[in-house]
Amino acid sequence: MPHAARGGSGVRGVAPGHYRIAPTRSTVAFRVTSLGFLVVDGTFAVTEGDVDVAAGRARVRVDLDAASFTTAKRRRDVDVRGPRFLDAVRFPVLSWAGELADGTGIAAGTLRVRDTDAPVAAEVVAVEIVTVDAGPTVVTVTARLTVDRVAAGVRRGPGLIGRHVDVDVSLTLLRT
Repeated sequence: MPHAARGGSGVRGVAPGHYRIAPTRSTVAFRVTSLGFLVVDGTFAVTEGDVDVAAGRARVRVDLDAASFTTAKRRRDVDVRGPRFLDAVRFPVLSWAGELADGTGIAAGTLRVRDTDAPVAAEVVAVEIVTVDAGPTVVTVTARLTVDRVAAGVRRGPGLIGRHVDVDVSLTLLRT
């Protein structure tokens, strides 16, 4: 019989241990303005990641496939994946690593884009824990981030692309 628990902030209720992120069950969606008034929505694919929970802290690493950048316009997608922006051939992985302390809702972290590291905090919106009797524990974490793309090393396109990118993340963690 499954048992579900909704968590509050931090890592309360998440059993200590190592969890791997299930890429096919995780999503990263973003929203940014274009030309100052148009809203562009898109996604990145999660390739891998892990979470270690111990002593009231969760250490998190999430990797995204830079070449998976997708919006509603193919031409824009090809351009953003190219050398002027993400340079997905030379820098195929975008990575976020951070730490969340129990009782807090903000995970301090660092986003690596291309060859630049930028501080980016994640607001943990929800934690859902599902434990199946004699089975694995599945944890779903929902978070929001705002990325300053210029600070993260994506400096091209001022005026065309908004400086701040809003990111919604849903990660499914499987206890190993």
